[in-house]
Amino acid sequence: MSLDKKIKSNKAALLVTGFAVLIAGIIMILVWWQDVVSLFKGAVGMGVALGGLLLLYMVKE
Repeated sequence: MSLDKKIKSNKAALLVTGFAVLIAGIIMILVWWQDVVSLFKGAVGMGVALGGLLLLYMVKE
């Protein structure tokens, strides 16, 4: 049996598992919203810092 046939035969199981993982991820985001916001703020801060380093490097050159 080829891999394509195995995947097609398990399509319903994959669909149910995919929805379960999607719902779990959405619930985690909503429950830990403050942590998600902190993560985004930290990523933006690191991006700004790297941008500043890039600008200083360009000035040096």
